[in-house]
Amino acid sequence: MPVTLPISIFGHPYWDSLALMIGQAALLIFFVWFALVVITVLLFVVSIRKKHLYCPWLLRPAYLLLKGAVRTGCRMFGIDDTEITTVLIRLENDVNRDEFASVPVQERAVFLPHCLRSAKCPAHLTPLGIKCLDCDRCGLGMATNALTDAGYLVFIVPGSTYIKRLLKRFHPRAMIGVGCLMEIKQFQEMARKIEMTAMGVVMKSDGCVETTLEWDELFEVASIGLEKPVVGRK
Repeated sequence: MPVTLPISIFGHPYWDSLALMIGQAALLIFFVWFALVVITVLLFVVSIRKKHLYCPWLLRPAYLLLKGAVRTGCRMFGIDDTEITTVLIRLENDVNRDEFASVPVQERAVFLPHCLRSAKCPAHLTPLGIKCLDCDRCGLGMATNALTDAGYLVFIVPGSTYIKRLLKRFHPRAMIGVGCLMEIKQFQEMARKIEMTAMGVVMKSDGCVETTLEWDELFEVASIGLEKPVVGRK
């Protein structure tokens, strides 16, 4: 009696059709992924070269989705990670601008890094950060006075631990962080995790002692949404 072998499903015409559809879908997904990477890389390159953000609504989500491929593509155009991070900070500020503007100034806080103070600073660290004595050895006295007069909560802090502690104590709805490039990147990432509206201002120079800041840039950000701009004394 002849033996009847079972028919393999892999030889069935329906399986062949299904395999063809899967292959076509995978190929389509790859082309869409590749096209999105190329577009995102070109937008980064043009934004950096022209110093203007192009299609920010696409740049931020596309980068978060395709981070590794975008960084690799940007390096091919001579764009390093520092330039990419700078654009990402500007993107984050752009996304948060309207929400920040809607928050009353009395519910905003500014966190300044202690490295902006003079090496001869006579102030001491307290539970609320450095208590500025307005000794005119650096620009912190001028800045804290201008921001406080505008209605801001202002803190001079040695690190992110202080920021988290002060946020829990005072509960501001929006904040401005000042720091070096990587500090602002981490500051904005922290703000996203706790669903806080945050704006970042990158210092002119970094380091651990006597760093510098374009104070007018800080005042410009602090003035968002206010009828009267924040102005420091000359």
